[in-house]
Order: sequence, then C-alpha cells, then structure tokens
Amino acid sequence: MPGTKALLLVTMEPSAGFEDEFNDWYDTEHFPQRMGLPGFETGSRWACLSGWPRWLAIYDVASRAALETPEYLAVSLAQATPWSKRVAARTTGRMRIVADQIAPGPALASPIGQVSRLLMARYPGVATPGDAARQLRDAAAGIAGQTQARVFESETEAGRDLWLLVEFDRPVSLERVTDALATVGDIGATLFNLYAPYWRK
Repeated sequence: MPGTKALLLVTMEPSAGFEDEFNDWYDTEHFPQRMGLPGFETGSRWACLSGWPRWLAIYDVASRAALETPEYLAVSLAQATPWSKRVAARTTGRMRIVADQIAPGPALASPIGQVSRLLMARYPGVATPGDAARQLRDAAAGIAGQTQARVFESETEAGRDLWLLVEFDRPVSLERVTDALATVGDIGATLFNLYAPYWRK
C-alpha cells in the first residue's frame, strides 16, 4: 500500500447515559473491526482531560489508500453495522480527519502503555508546513517528559492545517503545554486538547 504514511483521527461525544454502550461498541465491535483492515498499523483510544469532545481514537495507516480499500468501504458509511448506526445517531462532536504525516518520517504512535498523556492540537492555515513542523517539534522537545512529537498535514477549503500529536511519559499540566505550544512564533492553535489513555474497565 504505497504512499505517504497517514493518520485517521476521530472524535465523538456520546449522549448522556449512553457512555457505557458507546465504550462497549468501540471495544468489542468498532475498534477490532478497524484494526483488522488492510493498512491499519496502530490504533489507540483516549479520554479528554481538558477540551472537548471527550473521546478520541487515532489510527496510523500505511497511506490514505487504506481508507479506500474494498474492505474498508464494506464496513463504512452506508455499509456500517446496525450497532454502528445506532451509536452514530446518539453521538455529537464527531470529527473525522485524515492527514498525511510530514514529521518525523515514518514514525508510528508509541504503544499506549508507554504514554501517560497525549496532546492533540490543530494549527490552521499554515503557509509553510515544513518550517512550521520544525518549530512545533522544537517547542515540544523542551517539555519535560515529552517522548515523541509528530506533525500531520490536512487540506481544507481554507488551506492547509497542521495537526500536532505530542506523547508524554508522565502527567503534564495543561498550563505547561499551553505555554509551550498554544502559540509558536506566528502559529496559533485553534484546538488544543490534553488526553489520558483509555483503559477498558
């Protein structure tokens, strides 16, 4: 499956009283289904400590082509399972982003057991993604406990957005990451969420 390594990022917020079924669906049907598809290399779930929506899933895929295979299309959108359609009808805050990885090369997400906190930030309308990616990674490197910072690029009608995922091996304060990464040079984040790993109870 040739092409630039990519990321599939999905957020959701289940309605009040629906969270237990939402997690059952994700854990027993949706997540295993996705991880069994061609080109899906890693997958992890996260619970938001600061920001919204509460639930985040990220998947490393070999390239965008992984989201165009017959296997993927056979279980997506109109072809989704009845349970998936039930869950979709009872969630808000759904955001689905497909972005190409621009730094650092072909790096994958670390195993979730090695990550204590994850920062996800979006920087819209970046004119020079390569330069911006270097600035963001340099700024992230100065935060104690940072183990990996990856930058992805997506195209929108308004231009190119950068997505930053920063992994930490210990708890980190929102104030610390905000000071370092909410604004880097003339690049300002419009989405800035801090997460902890999701573990099934």
